[in-house]
Amino acid sequence: MPNEKIDRGETVDLTLILRNAGAGIGNTSGRLVSRTPFIEVLDGDGLFGPAGTGETTASLVDRFRIRAMVDAPIEVPLYCRLFLSGSGYSDTILIPIIVGDSMNLPVGPDAYGYRIYDWTDSCYQEMPIYDWFELRGIGEVLTIGDDETRWLELPSDFGFWRYYGVNYRHVSICANGWIAADTTSRCDFTNVELPYSGAPPNIVAFLWDDLAPSRYGTILYHYDRQGHRFVIQFDSISYFGLPDRWEKVQIQLFDTAVAGSNQDNPIAIQFQTANDFRSVTVGLQNRDGSAGLTYLWNGNYPRTAAPLIPAHALFIKAGVTTGQVESPGEMFCDRQLRVVPNPFGREVVLELNPVHSIPADAKVYQPDGRLVKRITPERSRVVRYFWDGRDERGRMVAPGLYFIVVPDGTGQFQSAKVIFSP
Repeated sequence: MPNEKIDRGETVDLTLILRNAGAGIGNTSGRLVSRTPFIEVLDGDGLFGPAGTGETTASLVDRFRIRAMVDAPIEVPLYCRLFLSGSGYSDTILIPIIVGDSMNLPVGPDAYGYRIYDWTDSCYQEMPIYDWFELRGIGEVLTIGDDETRWLELPSDFGFWRYYGVNYRHVSICANGWIAADTTSRCDFTNVELPYSGAPPNIVAFLWDDLAPSRYGTILYHYDRQGHRFVIQFDSISYFGLPDRWEKVQIQLFDTAVAGSNQDNPIAIQFQTANDFRSVTVGLQNRDGSAGLTYLWNGNYPRTAAPLIPAHALFIKAGVTTGQVESPGEMFCDRQLRVVPNPFGREVVLELNPVHSIPADAKVYQPDGRLVKRITPERSRVVRYFWDGRDERGRMVAPGLYFIVVPDGTGQFQSAKVIFSP
C-alpha cells in the first residue's frame, strides 16, 4: 500500500487501532469477518495489547490481511465486523473500509459511454498529456463575429467525425467557445449544465461562455496530418463581460486513423491558460441531450474531476458502458509517487521513484486551480518533495484539500491529492 490507501485488487496488511472507553483490559484477540462481497478477509485473526481506561491499543504485532475486489465501489464504506474477546471482556465493532480514490477516476461514463479523463487519472492509459500544437503562423484564421457560428467541411484525409455513433463530415465552430458535429446556425452564449435538451445539438463545450472574439484575439484552425488531428484554437479570446480577462485554449479532433474503424473519434482539450472559469461550461452531449457529461459548470466540478489549470489537458473518449470502471488489467498505474503522511499537519513528503531524468519543480494547487506554491525537489537515490503547508509568500494556507502535480521526467505527471489538517 505505497500510496497509503487500499486500491481495487490490492492485498494489504491492516492495522486496527482501538480506544478503550471502559475499565482496563488485558490482551484481546480479534476476529475480522467481511460483511460485503467486495472485501475478502485473508487473515482474520489479530491480537491487541492491554489498554487502560482512555488508552489506545493496536494490532501492530498480529495484523489482519484483506483484499479489495477489482469491482469494489470507490469511496463507499464497505463494512467488516470485528469480534473482540479477552479475559472478562467481549464486544463487536463494525469496521468501515474505504477502497480507492475517486479523484483517480474519469468523469463518466454517460449513457452512451463517453468518459472525460484528466491529469489525476494516472491509472489509465487515457490520462491526457499536455500537447499544445501552436497554430500561430500556420493556421487559417476563421473570420467570425460575436455570437456567430460558422461550419467547415473536414479535410478528406481526416475522414469522418464519428460522434455518438454517427458519422459527420462537418464541424461547426461557435464564437462562444464550443463546437458541434454537423452544421448548425445556433450560437448560444448562455452556458448550461450538460446534458440538456435545450442545448445546441452534438455540442463539445471547451470554453462555453459569452465571449468577444471581435474585441481581441483570433480563432484559428489547421489539420495536422502528421499528428492526425484537426485543431481549433481560441487564441487570447476575451470574455464579453470581462474585457481584461482572456483565454488561450484549443480543441483537437483526432482523425479516423487514430480512432479506428467504427470507433468514435477521440477529442483532446488543451488549456494553455485558465484565467477565469467562473461562468464556463466544459462538457459534451449528443444530438437530443439524452446523453452527455459536464466536467465544469460555473465553477462546479463533479467529485471525480480535477481543477482545470494552465498547461494541462482533458481527453474525451467513448467506450463500452459496463456499469463499472475498467478492471486493473486495463490500467498501467505503477505507483511511482508515495505520499506520507496524508492528511498532514506539519509537513507532507512526496517521494518519486524511479527517476528518468533531472527532476523539475512540483506545483501545489487549490481545488479551484489557483497556484499555491512551487516546490524544489531534493534528490538522492530518489526524488523527494517537502511541503509545509505554506504558500509562495510563506503564509500558512487554510486547512483543506490541495493538489500537488509532480513531473516524472518523461513529459508526464504524477499527481496527489493531499489534505492539510494542522
